[in-house]
Amino acid sequence: MPSLSRLFEPIAIGPMRVPNRIVSTTYSINSGRADGLPDEPFLRHHVARAAGGAGWIGNETWVLPTPLPPGRGDEILPGSAAIGATAFQHPDFVPRVRRFTDAVHEHGSVCVMQLTHLQSLMGPSAVQTALNSDVIPHVLDDDEIEQLLDAYPAAAAACHAAGADAVEVHCAHETLPQCFLSPWTNRRQDRWGGNLENRIRFVVEAVARIRRRVPEGLAVGLRVCADEHRDGGYRLDDMCHMAAMISEAAPVDYLSVDVGSTWGMPSYVPPMQYPVAAFAGHAAAIRRAVRVPVVYAGRVNDPEVAEQLLHDGAADLIGMTRALLADPEMPAKARAGRFSEIRKCIACNTCIGKVVHAEVKTALCAVNPEVGHEREWRPLEPAPVRKNVLVIGGGPAGLEAARVAAARGHGVTLLERGNALGGAMCIAARAPRRDALLDFPAWAARELSRLGVDVRLGVAATAEMVLAHGADAVVVATGARPRDGSLPGDSSVAIHDLVSVLSGAATARGHVVVLSEDDHMMTPSVADFLAERGARVEIVHKWLGVAEAVDRYSKGIVLHRLHAAGVRIHSSAQPRALVGRTLIIADAHTGRETRIESVDAIVTSIGMASDDALYRALKHRVAEIYCVGSAFAPRYVAEATQHGAAVGRLL
Repeated sequence: MPSLSRLFEPIAIGPMRVPNRIVSTTYSINSGRADGLPDEPFLRHHVARAAGGAGWIGNETWVLPTPLPPGRGDEILPGSAAIGATAFQHPDFVPRVRRFTDAVHEHGSVCVMQLTHLQSLMGPSAVQTALNSDVIPHVLDDDEIEQLLDAYPAAAAACHAAGADAVEVHCAHETLPQCFLSPWTNRRQDRWGGNLENRIRFVVEAVARIRRRVPEGLAVGLRVCADEHRDGGYRLDDMCHMAAMISEAAPVDYLSVDVGSTWGMPSYVPPMQYPVAAFAGHAAAIRRAVRVPVVYAGRVNDPEVAEQLLHDGAADLIGMTRALLADPEMPAKARAGRFSEIRKCIACNTCIGKVVHAEVKTALCAVNPEVGHEREWRPLEPAPVRKNVLVIGGGPAGLEAARVAAARGHGVTLLERGNALGGAMCIAARAPRRDALLDFPAWAARELSRLGVDVRLGVAATAEMVLAHGADAVVVATGARPRDGSLPGDSSVAIHDLVSVLSGAATARGHVVVLSEDDHMMTPSVADFLAERGARVEIVHKWLGVAEAVDRYSKGIVLHRLHAAGVRIHSSAQPRALVGRTLIIADAHTGRETRIESVDAIVTSIGMASDDALYRALKHRVAEIYCVGSAFAPRYVAEATQHGAAVGRLL
């Protein structure tokens, strides 16, 4: 068993004593707070990480009020909010938060409250605050700056009264404090901008006011971006200098460090295309520049990796937020040596991408269906009657149905026609830098073995086979198949679907055109796969842009790889015919035709269709039967695991 002595060593952060070095940094994925204050879903979600052994619980960010002018309403945009009155001003804030902090403390963990001005309505200068937004802020005057600064000590005092161990001033992710720090967004020539000393003044003053209001018993830290990675912004050397100046002048008790922005290259929430702990060296550089403890946050999903980072001096504590979403019990399992039971985060960014900036409005994790449903799931109730359950299909829906059913005490058999578990995840993982997808089926296989599930690979189930099995309940999780992509015309150019290409069943070389009706990861994945193997790739995409549905934290590196490989993209284009080696496409808006000459192969990425033939053959012939995941409707991993797990609980 590997030694994790540093990871589970206590550390003092100012007046706060943290029992270990595992940090659940602040994140916001709608895990409760229906009325703006901690409620039962909020408590169940965040306290689960304390119960699982994380030493530091950051919970969700707490927005500070913006001094709106008379008659100006709140401005709420995806991932940001300019609000005139916020939660800490509510008369029930202290007792409601106290209930949460008390629950965290019962498990020996500390509670850190992040204070943020994350909005684009006001700023130091009339400059776009975020790369992916065209909004220009109102330029703050001195009176407005004073009002903004006064919110920090008022909120800190309320958090302290509610039992928080620390407050963290959010100075990253295009927040207002970062806009003051950055020479890109701060073009002022008064006491709040210009030289470095003036640009740090807002942050120094915010901390100083907190210190004056709450002089003892409350740690104060900063969340900082180590490097903006954009022209005109600050770089790592600049932040090292600023961090040293701020930590001495304010002073602060710790720095929490990440790298990048909410869009572009790199992202501060690194997706799977980035190596594990890719920017730990930035935290190490800042740690050398300051005399306070440093937290590193940025795709650390394994306790052994965290231990190595501590040993190497990259940081004093390690943010493992998405890892703790995937498995809240990860610290306890690691401490007990149960490493094979840890469910790893696959860095798909479903958690923040779908919830904060897309259509989902409750907490969500692709590999952990309990997230957002902690009240219903914990504890998992044993089945009142033990059944013989047959699951057909070893993709994410089938794996979760089998796992949950077995955990509830059912006898489970799983049939998978392939030679490995994982279904479409195994195929998707063949694209460049997508191998983290395999972590989920690997974990699921270990869990099924531990729970005694009878897994049979290489078995293509038939209706007669299922009926002969005599199961009490049947779960059909046969997944989906590529839609037909034939084209009119007279041509000998081969047309392959992306599944055949990624799986190796078909080969496409030379000048390859990808016909795309996918807004998510299928099209960029197969294009990246082909380009990496030397093909000259063009994408003909049906609508506005490739990867439009990819979350904004992942989109930057996805598009970077395509552009760096020279992939040509035809947006708002539709195929008309394939004549000889010429593909005729038409503009979706005008109908104007264009010809793509000398095509060697066509690869279709036009979506999937449910493979539900077995379910239809068995329906009305089996007393208890369920169709789950993409066999019901093709979607993504999160939908599959949620559906499969829900059926496992119904059995």
